[in-house]
Amino acid sequence: MKLNKKVCRKFAEPKWSMDLNHGLFCAEQIQYIVKSEVRNVDHQRVLILHIYDRKKVAAGETRPLWTMFQSRKQYFTLARRDDGSTFWRSAAFDNLDRYYLFKNKCAFYSMNDEKRVMQFCKTDQKDGFSCLNSLQSRMMYQSMLQKRHKMQRKIIEKMKTVPGLPRGIKGWIDREIVPAYIFYTYSKDRKEMDGYCTACKQAVKVSGIKHNAEGSCPHCNKAVTYKSRGRRGTVIDRETVQVLQKISEKELVVRFVKVYRKYPNADVPEDSLYESARIFINSDREGRRKSEHFYHQFSCQDITPWKKGNRPVFSKWQYNFNADHNGYLYDRNLELVLENTPWRYSQLERYYQANRTPFYVINYLQRYLDYPMLEYMVKLGLYRLAADIVNPDYYCYALSQTINEKGKNIQEVLGLNKSHLPMLQEINPGSKQLTLIKKYLKNHIHLDVTLFNWCARNGVSRLENLTVPLQYMTAYKLIRYADEQFEIYKTKSWATAGYRDMESLLNSYRDYLSMCEALEYDLSNSFVLYPANLPKAHDKVNDLSDKEQAKVYGGQIRKLYEKLNSQYAFSKYGYFITLPRTVKEIIEEGHKLRHCIGTYVKMVVKRQCLVFFVRKVNEPEKPLCTVELNGAEIGQTSMFANRAPTPPIKVFLKEWEQEILQAPVLQSAA
Repeated sequence: MKLNKKVCRKFAEPKWSMDLNHGLFCAEQIQYIVKSEVRNVDHQRVLILHIYDRKKVAAGETRPLWTMFQSRKQYFTLARRDDGSTFWRSAAFDNLDRYYLFKNKCAFYSMNDEKRVMQFCKTDQKDGFSCLNSLQSRMMYQSMLQKRHKMQRKIIEKMKTVPGLPRGIKGWIDREIVPAYIFYTYSKDRKEMDGYCTACKQAVKVSGIKHNAEGSCPHCNKAVTYKSRGRRGTVIDRETVQVLQKISEKELVVRFVKVYRKYPNADVPEDSLYESARIFINSDREGRRKSEHFYHQFSCQDITPWKKGNRPVFSKWQYNFNADHNGYLYDRNLELVLENTPWRYSQLERYYQANRTPFYVINYLQRYLDYPMLEYMVKLGLYRLAADIVNPDYYCYALSQTINEKGKNIQEVLGLNKSHLPMLQEINPGSKQLTLIKKYLKNHIHLDVTLFNWCARNGVSRLENLTVPLQYMTAYKLIRYADEQFEIYKTKSWATAGYRDMESLLNSYRDYLSMCEALEYDLSNSFVLYPANLPKAHDKVNDLSDKEQAKVYGGQIRKLYEKLNSQYAFSKYGYFITLPRTVKEIIEEGHKLRHCIGTYVKMVVKRQCLVFFVRKVNEPEKPLCTVELNGAEIGQTSMFANRAPTPPIKVFLKEWEQEILQAPVLQSAA
């Protein structure tokens, strides 16, 4: 039964006085004096503690600073402000003030006051304050436990809706998920050695094999790893399996089953199969979705091992197997589970079976509700593009630049004609490669399917990294050379030098070829075109003095003008557009218009972009507007102090784009 605070207020101001000659008033280390009484309050026996400020009492204050009411089941305190007003607090005695070990600043007014507290608390502590602290700590723990059990009863009711795991899941895990081995006894003198296959559990004969080599079982034909019994030691395999089950037509649950298999220097494994987490996901008619996360961890005094939230980990930067949600998907029940749910047409089963690698199925379920076109991409076999939509690290900042989320059909979503779909299906591009394909089409460059298959596999996405090398070689030779160099010079770890990926290698190769052009090297010579050591050759052509570099850059800018100016030249409405002829012109353009075009010299030389000047026909030497061109796309356009172009110049640039940059497209359309 709870105490009535209104009744308790009647006992908050006792009518007694203190002897100011008491020794406590001379003890500077004591700040608070405590008096106690036991009274019947609201039909309950209650210990009342009156805590006085020693200095205020000496100054004539008769009211206590705090009055604590302690019953067998609860406690609270009436606190007094400096202006005399009061308010209720729920703090324990040791937390009434901010002092560390508040009780060391307190003292009982008399031995009877302390004895009264000890008799009421009925604990084994040696002093009154410790007895009170022990009682309140026990009460806090019991209160916390009651609240925890109340929440856990809701979790128990939630877990009752979860059906049992599918029958035969352990056998499916054995066949489909955990790796298989053939343990054999090595014999130098025998051609055939005795082995044991963990997949079919049969004794087999093997020959011509090596320890840790991969092969197949001669009995069941399953892929296996060979391990010599004399060298294998303890073999441990850990895997995560996601099991999707239906709670209702609007709610699903994903269960994360952990598989731990150990071969303790024996052919027969020791298996451990347990569930580590559950995630409930639901969607209402308005498309709003909600997910609830639970993890499995037994604790003393709990009535269920399921806890709400994500599993706590020591560090987000350190791998934790039990907290890892990426895993294989149990796909035998997907059609039945997803029937009559918002994910009925999500093509989840087809997406997973195309690759059968660990992933986070919750991402797929959530992204499908945001991007229904995911269904069509999977049906068309565009699995890499679908994976980029599912992957939150990519879609959140770049996906909207690649696909049209509001497209009504797959052509509008991808931004390509229907005639291009067979080619996309053959290439199976990712989001970056789709952007690259669009640039190729916009620049009217022939699409080599073999080249783009290679780009999709290696994550190549920059247009200039392909167009510059392909001026001097075929796609086949570029692929062969890049693969050979990457195999030799790829980085082995984050701390070693080398190429992190194929894109970084092509960046270096494009840079090398551009500098070779500027230095007027003979690129028809295969020794120059295909250097045996690309990193060394790249550093060599870039190792120039400032004077030499200026000369090389100037020559390259002049060559670009002579080679390309006639293709891009255009004049209309009293304006004309031209390429710069020298480095000096680019720098002076930046100085006179007060923008940063002067820093683009190196980018132009490296063929990362082109720079154009817009001038008036009757004032050809006066800078007016600077234009950056990336492939066939107009980038930045800046007038004086980075101001936007005027409407007449915008009209002129639009005409230039249609008549020059997109001319082949217009002709083919006609």
